[in-house]
Amino acid sequence: MVWLGGPRRDPLTRRRPPGGLYLHDPPPGYHRPQPTMPVKDRQRIVRQDWILEHVLAVILIVSAAAVILIICLIIATHS
Repeated sequence: MVWLGGPRRDPLTRRRPPGGLYLHDPPPGYHRPQPTMPVKDRQRIVRQDWILEHVLAVILIVSAAAVILIICLIIATHS
C-alpha cells in the first residue's frame, strides 16, 4: 500500500486523522522516500553550511570595503 498525501499523525494522540490517499498499487515511476540521514550527518552538513556562510560573508564585506576604497581614491585623485 502506498500513502500519497493527507494529514499527518498527531504526535500527542498517536492516532491517524481521517483523510489521505492510499493506493494498493504504486503509480508508475513512484519511488519510496529515502530513509532520513542520521543526526550526526545532518549536524555535519549544517556545520559546513554555517562555516561557508560566514566565510562568504567576510569575503563579501572585504570586497565591498575594497570597492568603496577604490571609488574614494578615484574621486580624491580625479580633481
